Amino acid sequence: MTSFSRSPRAAALALGLLTASALATLHASGAVTWTTASQADFLKGQAIGVSVDEVGRVMAAPAVSVLHDAASPQIWSLATGAGDVWVAGTGGDGRVLRSRAGQVATILDTAETNIYAVAVAPDGRVFAASGPDGKVYVIDAAGASKVFFDPAEKYIWALAIDARGRLWVGAGSPAVIYRVEMDGTSTAIYKPAAAHVVSLALDATGRMLLGTEGPGRVYRIDATDRPTALFDSGLAEIRGLAAAPDGTIFASTLAADGAGGAADGPGGAASLGASAAASTSPAAPTTARKSVIYRIPTTGLPEPLWETSDLVYDIAMGDAGAILAATGPDGHIFSIRPNGTDVLINGVDAKQVTRMARAGGRTLLATANPGRVQQFGTALASPGTFVSATRDAKTGARWGTIRWEAAGPVTLYTRSGNTDHPDDSWSDWSAPYTVAAGTPVQSPAARYLQWKAVFTPGASSTPAALTSVSVGYMPANARPVVTSITVHPPGAVFQKPFSDDGAIAGLDDATAQQRRAAQGDALAAAPAMGRRMFQKGLQTFSWRAEDSDSDRLTYTLSYRREGETSWHEWRTGWLDAMIVWDTTSVPDGRYTLKISVTDAASNTADRALTGERESAPFEIDNTAPVIIVDAARPVPTRVTFRVRDAQSAIDHVEYSIAGAAFTPITPIDGVADSREEQYEVVLPAGTDPARVMIRATDALQNVATQVVK
Repeated sequence: MTSFSRSPRAAALALGLLTASALATLHASGAVTWTTASQADFLKGQAIGVSVDEVGRVMAAPAVSVLHDAASPQIWSLATGAGDVWVAGTGGDGRVLRSRAGQVATILDTAETNIYAVAVAPDGRVFAASGPDGKVYVIDAAGASKVFFDPAEKYIWALAIDARGRLWVGAGSPAVIYRVEMDGTSTAIYKPAAAHVVSLALDATGRMLLGTEGPGRVYRIDATDRPTALFDSGLAEIRGLAAAPDGTIFASTLAADGAGGAADGPGGAASLGASAAASTSPAAPTTARKSVIYRIPTTGLPEPLWETSDLVYDIAMGDAGAILAATGPDGHIFSIRPNGTDVLINGVDAKQVTRMARAGGRTLLATANPGRVQQFGTALASPGTFVSATRDAKTGARWGTIRWEAAGPVTLYTRSGNTDHPDDSWSDWSAPYTVAAGTPVQSPAARYLQWKAVFTPGASSTPAALTSVSVGYMPANARPVVTSITVHPPGAVFQKPFSDDGAIAGLDDATAQQRRAAQGDALAAAPAMGRRMFQKGLQTFSWRAEDSDSDRLTYTLSYRREGETSWHEWRTGWLDAMIVWDTTSVPDGRYTLKISVTDAASNTADRALTGERESAPFEIDNTAPVIIVDAARPVPTRVTFRVRDAQSAIDHVEYSIAGAAFTPITPIDGVADSREEQYEVVLPAGTDPARVMIRATDALQNVATQVVK
C-alpha cells in the first residue's frame, strides 16, 4: 500500500523506536522492541470499526452493521433498487435474497449452486444469473420467477441494465456480451478475444463498459454497438469497473501470479475462469497475488492509481472523487484518493468483501466466508477495535513494557501463546492498560504476543487516534552450536586474507614469530593471498558455529590423546573459526579436538549458554620412518630392506642411483598400507650399492633417507 510520513513529532518517535530496534538487532540477546507505527504495520492487523489513514493513524471508523446473515458460505452478487430495496445472490446454495422494508426473503432457490450476478430493473423486477450452466432468471414483484434468458455459454458473470431498461449479460467460455430486450429477445453484441466477460458498468454518457478475463481488457460499446478496446492491463482479469461523472473510468485488475496468470476460485484468489466455476469457496491466495486499480482518463493514457498485495474484488465511486475498493483476504474496504493515497475505511468480520452497492447515503457490502450483507454509513463505530498482527519472538520470551502514542480514549490489551495463530491455548486478554507512557505487560511468557486497541467515545469532539504501539521483550537465549569441524590434511595451511607477507590464517602470533625466526624468509615467498600452502608440523582446523541470536561467540579448544580420559585445555577466548596447531609440541599419536563455544560475550552470566563438538580422530606424526637395510646379495645385485614407522602407514618408497632421479618401489606384498613394509630392489649389473640412496615417506609426509652400505 502507499505509505507516507507522519508529523515531525511522530516521525521523531518512530525514528527513536526504530533505532532502539536496530540496536536490539545488533545485540540480539538483549531486549527487543516491537514497534507498530506506520500504515503498512497497522494494515497487517485486523480492523473492526476502525480506519487506518495514509499517515498511519488508527481512528474510529463508520460503523459496520450486519443487515442479514445468509447462512451461506458466500454472497457473490449485490444490487439495490428503489427505496431501501436490496437484492443479493448466494454461493453454495444458489439463492436470491430480497430485502424490502427491512424484511429479507428468499425469492428464488435454484438448482444451480451460485448466483454470480443480480440486477434490479426500474419496474422492480429482479434478474439473477446462476451458474454453472448459466441461466438468467426474472423474478417479479410478487415473487414469481422463470427463466428469462438461457444462452449457449456455460457461465454468466455480470448483469447490467442500461438507461433504456435493457438487460446486458456478460458470459464466458468463450467471452460474449448479450443485450436482452424486456420481451426476452436477445442479440449477441460482441465477442471479444477473451475467455470471459466478467464485469459490466455504464459510463457517464450511458455507454456500456465491459471487462474481460483471460486476458484482462476494458472495452466500450458505443450507441451503434461498435466496440472499442480502451485498455489492455496485461493482467489476468478486469474484476471491477466504475465511471466518474467527468468521464474518467476506473478498472480494478486481479493477478494470481507474477506472470499475470489466473488462479482457480470464483471470487477467490483471482480468476472467475471456467475451471473455477465448480468451486463453491474461494481458493487460497498465492504468495504473489496482486491487484492494481487503473485510471482511464477521457484523454491521455491509462495509468496505475493504486497497487496492493490484497485482492480487489469490487470498486465503486466514493465521495470527492475517491474510489472505494472491496478486498480480501482480510475483509477490508479502502478509499483511494485521486492522488493515489489510501485510507483503510473499515474492516468486516469476514474474509472477503465481494461486492459493494451505494444507495441513499449508505454503502452496502456483500461478504464471503461468511456470507452476509452488511452496511456502513456516517455514524462512528462504538467501540472500534484494532487487533495487531501476531509477534513471533522466535523463542520463549519475557514481555516487558507496552507503551503507545494516542489522542483521545484508547485502551490496550494483550494476550500470549505458543501457537502461531491465537486459539484456545492462548491466555485470555489481559486487564486493560490505561497508562500510555508505559505499563508492564501482564500476559504470561510465551513465544507469541498480540495486542488489541479499543476506541471508545469520549467527551472530546476530536475522535481518538492511535499512532504507535511498542512492546519490549526479552527473548530466551538460544544455545550456540558448533555444526561441523574440518580437520585439514597435515601441513596444509592457508594464507591469511589481505596479507602481503604470506601470514598463515589461524596461527597465533607467538608461534608464527618463532617459525619465522627459524625459517628466515621462507614465508615471504609464499603463494598469492588465500592460496593453500604446506608447512610441515602444522595442523589446521576450521569449523562452523551458529547462534540464532547472532551473539558474539568465543571458543575454548581442548585435545585428548587416544587412551587418555581427560581433556587438555589448549586455547581459551579464541575468536576465529580457524586455528593452526604446531603439533611438534606434543608426542606423536591419535588425537581428538573438542571445540566449546559460548555466547557469554553477549549475555549476562545467568543467561550465557555453551555448546560443544568433538572432531573426528586424527593422527599427529612428526617422526620419520626408519629404514633397515639388509646386506646386498651379488649376481645380480639385490638389496632388501624394511621400512618401519611407529605411528602412521608407509605411503611410498623410492631409490636413486648415483644422484639420478628417484624411482618408486612397490613393496613385496604389492600394497603400501601398513606401518612396516618389506622391499627388494634388483640393481643394474656393476652398480655400487654404496651409491644407492633409499627415501621413504609415511602417510603424514615425514621423510627418511638411507644409503645402502
